[in-house]
Amino acid sequence: MGSLYGYWGPPNEELLGRMDAVLRHRGGSRLLTDESPAGAVGVRPLDGPDADPDTWAGLYSQGDQAVALVGFLTNRLSFRRPLLPHLLDLYREEGPFFVKALRGAFILVVRDGLTMHLFRDGAGSRTVYYGRMDERFLFAVEPKGVLAAPGFPRRIRPGAVAQYLTFSFVPGAETMLEGLFELPPGHLITFRDGIRHPRPERYFVFETAPKEQDASEGEWVDRFRRVLEQAVAERLPDNGTAGVFLSGGIDSSVIAAEVARQRPDPVKTYAVYFGPEYAHELDFARAVAERTGTEHQEILIQPRDFLPRLRKIIWHLDDPIGDPITVPNFELSGRSAREVICAFNGEGGDPLFGGPKNIPMMLHHWYGGFERGPQFRERMYLASYRRCYDDLEQMLTPEWRQRYDQHEVLEGVLTPFFQSSVPPDFLDKLQVINILLKGAHLILPKVDRMYGAWGLRSMAPLFDERLVEMSFLMPNRLKLDRGVEKVILKKAYQDDLPPEVIARPKSGMRVPVHFWFQKEMRRYARKILAPKRIREIGIFNEKRVKQLLDYNIEEGPGRYGLRLWMLITFEIWRRIVIEQESP
Repeated sequence: MGSLYGYWGPPNEELLGRMDAVLRHRGGSRLLTDESPAGAVGVRPLDGPDADPDTWAGLYSQGDQAVALVGFLTNRLSFRRPLLPHLLDLYREEGPFFVKALRGAFILVVRDGLTMHLFRDGAGSRTVYYGRMDERFLFAVEPKGVLAAPGFPRRIRPGAVAQYLTFSFVPGAETMLEGLFELPPGHLITFRDGIRHPRPERYFVFETAPKEQDASEGEWVDRFRRVLEQAVAERLPDNGTAGVFLSGGIDSSVIAAEVARQRPDPVKTYAVYFGPEYAHELDFARAVAERTGTEHQEILIQPRDFLPRLRKIIWHLDDPIGDPITVPNFELSGRSAREVICAFNGEGGDPLFGGPKNIPMMLHHWYGGFERGPQFRERMYLASYRRCYDDLEQMLTPEWRQRYDQHEVLEGVLTPFFQSSVPPDFLDKLQVINILLKGAHLILPKVDRMYGAWGLRSMAPLFDERLVEMSFLMPNRLKLDRGVEKVILKKAYQDDLPPEVIARPKSGMRVPVHFWFQKEMRRYARKILAPKRIREIGIFNEKRVKQLLDYNIEEGPGRYGLRLWMLITFEIWRRIVIEQESP
């Protein structure tokens, strides 16, 4: 959390203020600015009992150089205090790639004379966006900070709509808008005179080290546990209460057990459900809470409660994310922010340690499936999302589909990963994709925005860079073994959790949108996706939208609720961002 934004280029007295106004919800009461001939940077550190400027955010300038930080470093104690002057010293000694020594969840800016360097943390736990307008490069932790510049173009990138319908998010550096980019995780980008199209440079590379074959299973289990213990310890607040969002799955249960073990005061855990008539995991979450001794709450989420806030939720998401889990994230954050200053979650277990969604890809890799034509792995991976990949011809108008090359914007995003010689193992290739695309552009931005909407700090220790690196060093049988996923987590914490939580397969949080759009959200959906509006925007096929609303698709699986959720999210986003309606 915290807010960071700015621009490189000619001074503009009003621009920094406009950016601050739309991002003020992310930071505290103090505004720190650095204005120079190179441009300007603004930082709003967090308020709160442990808002140490050396830990969470700050700005330091000396002569024609400055450094600005938002977020936190987990290895900050290995550097001299005060931290920011020391980071500037490291930059002077080593240049921009001094950032290789940093670990944590952060966005960093270094100004050096007329040059600016922008950095995103290795795992992508924090986000930063940038774009060029006239003679300036604008950057901010959320897209709305860049869009605050008057006249910044708001044009939908045609291929991004196909990507969104396929993934439920926009993968890679390009976003839904032309000319607006997301800095990839573990990358830096440099703005300076003479470079109109700067290219991000990768500094955090985790997939190239060879497997460590000599260690025994027990040694790996001990090593994993020690690193996770440290990752949690470095994220616990010195003052204030910590919370955990507890689903009852293995990932969040492991985090709850570790936080509760380290914290002397009671830890608060929160579980969500959608009503007694819908499937839930409350029994598993209760069992974990009882075993770990947390103060446990169960939060009921229903459309009548969140629908009045849905436009605001999507405004906070900014770059559209069509995953309905955003609503539980938002609602839980709002409830828990009254009681805790940070909330831990189990995000990272699936992409790092062989989640169950890898199993169909592995089976296809081993035994085949449909015809192995060109880009068969890419096509299989895209279909595994079970969104609209196989239905784009029906979902989008012919005129819209003619505006992009499907192989370039869909299969072409994945081909470099599958064709790369490193890592050699197929499961590891899948994990690289899941970390650099799904993790960095869906999972982590989603929690960052939804927590940040309430001033709550998001903590995802399973995405710690050391665990990212460890995942590619350990044998794959400790991740996925004969259909059992996340073996290392289960073995490391089998004595700390109820046996039924260790043994159960992953089911995921099932947001009942399929039923909501037949009941409580039926009228809302028909209003947002009215035929006249669908015809006016010219993106979606009016006939297909009506079939979804009527739950009447004859061919293939309907997946009505999820598809309607993606369409509604996109349309509300479009009205707020493109038409500039109020949230």
